[in-house]
Amino acid sequence: MAGTVARWAALAGCLAGGAIGWARLPEVPADPPAERFSATRAMALVRGWATAPRPSGSPQHAATLSSVGDALTAAGFVVTPHPFTIGDVRGVNLVATAPGADDRDGVWLVAHSDSAPESPGASDDGFGLAVVVEAARALAVDGPPADLKVLITDAEELGLYGARAEAARAKGARRVVLNVEARGAGGPVYMFQTAGPTGPVLAAWQRSGCRVQATSLARTVYDALPNATDFLVFRRAGWTGYDFALIHDAWRYHTPDDTPAGLDPRSVQQAGDCVTGLARAWLDAGGAAAATGPEDAAVYAQIAGTTFVMPAAAVRLSGAAALVVALARRRPDARGGVVLGVAAWLGAAVASVAAGVAMLVLFPYVQPDFWERVAEAPGAEGRFVALAAVGGVVPAAALTLARRWGPAERGWHGVSALLGAAAAILAPTVGYAFVPGAFAAAFALRGRPWMAGGAAFAAGVVVAPVMQAIYPALTSRAAPVLAAMPLLMLAWLAPGVRREGAASQRR
Repeated sequence: MAGTVARWAALAGCLAGGAIGWARLPEVPADPPAERFSATRAMALVRGWATAPRPSGSPQHAATLSSVGDALTAAGFVVTPHPFTIGDVRGVNLVATAPGADDRDGVWLVAHSDSAPESPGASDDGFGLAVVVEAARALAVDGPPADLKVLITDAEELGLYGARAEAARAKGARRVVLNVEARGAGGPVYMFQTAGPTGPVLAAWQRSGCRVQATSLARTVYDALPNATDFLVFRRAGWTGYDFALIHDAWRYHTPDDTPAGLDPRSVQQAGDCVTGLARAWLDAGGAAAATGPEDAAVYAQIAGTTFVMPAAAVRLSGAAALVVALARRRPDARGGVVLGVAAWLGAAVASVAAGVAMLVLFPYVQPDFWERVAEAPGAEGRFVALAAVGGVVPAAALTLARRWGPAERGWHGVSALLGAAAAILAPTVGYAFVPGAFAAAFALRGRPWMAGGAAFAAGVVVAPVMQAIYPALTSRAAPVLAAMPLLMLAWLAPGVRREGAASQRR
């Protein structure tokens, strides 16, 4: 009975922890003070720019550049155009500085000005443009700080040409770059990659009060994708900084549907508050001169609205501890259960991926325009729920079948604990998300239901925002991976936790 109660307590703790960690968007203030970022003002800018597509070199693009320049000039900046030619591509970057300041080092707010040829670009990158311009205005209420600079790049959609031109022009400069992008039009804002010395980067982040989603796992996932932003160029140039983006409602990306009406003002407010706070944190610390130190493997995650930073060594040690718990007091008489459990786990993994492939084949029949959009088709939420449901049912069915022939939980939890511990030890920037689940599985393996329940609660807090980010980030076109995700990250919720003493009495 105690084991059954503990299993439900673990599940309830996971759900409660997930609710605590769920991303929330701020309300847009009706009448903020001048020094605070205003999504209302930013949205007015977007509505003026995103009236038609503005590909690089078009009249609409030229008009947008003029409007951006006027807005920055009105805020007190000196705006200088920087024409460039790379191969057959010609464009114009805008650089804004305080009067009398140089245009090399400093804290730089960055967005790109062009849109895809078929899209008004309200989110990509009208969103970024508006965040940068309004943040610069808020930061310059008492006059632009000398270390604050603005860069508006051109020809990003053609191949990051504006960023490449600026990186070549400012070779050797020391910069902190806050780049704002979009591959969607709503939902929480994500800071999905950093560059530069880890200590100052994360210290400034914590001082800034940023509440956008941030995890060291995201850069690993992003590096495996074919996507690229201007920030990739800056990262390779050796500059310090952060890359922000919207990823929800990705079906609007690079389509005629990317209009101001589809851009969520709350997302704009969240991004603007973070960029403004982060820029102030760096300016107060002395600007780019404070960006000194190594770029090491620090682990960070946004949990319950707070960014937690952990040394990679601590994550590795935690993974090793979970492994020790899992391997302690092995009993040879449970070998049959181990074999069945391992077979069930591996079979569930194969079956989940196969189910995802089947659903990927099915999606275009249910939604004929599934492959027509650049990033995603409308109604992705329903497909995500279906994939998560299938990914949860398949492992549960595999374990239930295995249990009919023996005590398969020992092998099942053993695989879960081993993989979670291995992820933490070998890749701590990613594996931190698996540590609480590894402990939950390890305690379940040892027949300690209440300890497993406590670890499961912690795992829910950590895993919920990760799962929330992975599905829209990968899009439903990655259905095989998304169908396997519940098994990879939630296998420790499997039933079968029971007290070791009771189990021994039954034998």
